[in-house]
Amino acid sequence: MKNKTKIIGALLLTLAVSSCHKDADTMLNYAYADNLSFVEAQKSYAGKFRVFWNAMNQNYTLWDYEEENGVNWDEVYDKYLPQFEALDKPGTEVTDSALKALMAEVVAPLHDGHMSVEFENHQTNNRVAVSPGMIRNYQRDDAEEAKGFQPSMYNYYQKNQLKRYLSYDATAIGQLANMVGKQGIGLQWVRTRIAELNAKSSLTESEVILYEGLTKLNNQMVSIMNQPTSSNLLNSFNALVQQYSYLNVPFLEQIDPRFAQKGLSLEFAQTNDDIAYLQFSNFSLSVYLNDEVFNQELGGIDRNSEIRQHVVRVWQAWFNTIQDLHKSGRLKGVIIDVRNNSGGYMSDANYVLGALLPSGGMQYGWSRFKRGVGRYDFSPFMPKYMETMDKPHEIIDDCPIVVLANSSSVSMAEMTSLSVQQLENGKLIGRRTFGGVCGLIPNNYNSENYSGHIGVDGVTPVYVYLPTECIFNINKKPLEGIGVTPDIEVPFNPQTYQSTGNDTQIDRALEFIRTGK
Repeated sequence: MKNKTKIIGALLLTLAVSSCHKDADTMLNYAYADNLSFVEAQKSYAGKFRVFWNAMNQNYTLWDYEEENGVNWDEVYDKYLPQFEALDKPGTEVTDSALKALMAEVVAPLHDGHMSVEFENHQTNNRVAVSPGMIRNYQRDDAEEAKGFQPSMYNYYQKNQLKRYLSYDATAIGQLANMVGKQGIGLQWVRTRIAELNAKSSLTESEVILYEGLTKLNNQMVSIMNQPTSSNLLNSFNALVQQYSYLNVPFLEQIDPRFAQKGLSLEFAQTNDDIAYLQFSNFSLSVYLNDEVFNQELGGIDRNSEIRQHVVRVWQAWFNTIQDLHKSGRLKGVIIDVRNNSGGYMSDANYVLGALLPSGGMQYGWSRFKRGVGRYDFSPFMPKYMETMDKPHEIIDDCPIVVLANSSSVSMAEMTSLSVQQLENGKLIGRRTFGGVCGLIPNNYNSENYSGHIGVDGVTPVYVYLPTECIFNINKKPLEGIGVTPDIEVPFNPQTYQSTGNDTQIDRALEFIRTGK
């Protein structure tokens, strides 16, 4: 009888827990990726929508701002739930494009620039993603001028307007392009060797084997480079390198897949009148300049350490040049180019704008967090500081500091843009930034903050990349979906740049530093 009582009690407890998850749906913090939250979403489009709607209702940090801009989240539920329920009707074929279009309608009015929403289409087994920031950015008048643009002062170097110029591309695509396109190594060496063997009247047995191997490698390399999608390009390339390693092709080496996320390109230039310029593709400098971060993110491979040395060399040249010029009274100004910069590590501030400022940090705005599952459970406003370099360095407060930005400057690029505007000698030039200032802190902070990742990327049927920290400007105004407005608005002309090499935004920055106007 006692055992029966225990069994009945256990069953009642199980039922109670189950009913809590079902009936008290809005009290569950989805940031913990509780599996019970996603059961209905596995085979139901309406279930996916409900998970997304409830998770956003609990975890989003901008509801007051969204309501000021006309978003009524309850009305969104009433309007779109029936449309997702219609997709669940028997016999309804749901293509990825149809699902994406409906998802885009739901998220388009939202302002968070970092947010990415991903549903698994259980009919096709594909994952479909939409981003309100990208939807909004594509509609901007100045979006086209930033498309595919790679900032550079190489043209100024060719025109003899620079004393020094250094650059290095540590991105996965940059490394691949080097191995494929640079004369004397990699694929170009393969083609040269094939031509040499073709020119011979007869081949030895070992040369025949070499010729066949080189020809197959060349043809297969061309095939993978011409693929319509590059999603598996790096894996395909690495597989070929391993397959044909016996050919001993100079500098044809496997590329660490981690560079797809942690790689960056950067460039340093010193003009003839001593203006120091730094451009970099994303805020991943900490990976290369900090021993602990490098060992964690890219360590364990000798080739990676060699690549790291090249990155450090370029950044160190910029930093040392500023130190030497400022000490001698010859530094005319500094340009930090974050156009088309995708953001990254907040700690990178130490190595960029923070390398020019006094230690101890500088306040550039305010932040708040989500501190409960209620829609408006926000933390108080807290000062938001940019990190600055602690080790001894020159303080650049007596000559201009210019940050160049455009519509594809995101996240840390925008925080840098906000920060330079707080300096008496600072100026932001270019175009209004992307509008994704809020940041994401790792999920281990969920004990305090109800935001961050919702679900698990590539695992749960719903996944949302959602910032944890909502950042406001110094006047406590949100900039999500808007971006940072430059002090001097300057358009960029892609056609002029391609035909003459003239960069109107760099030219305007140089003009401001030289004239103060």
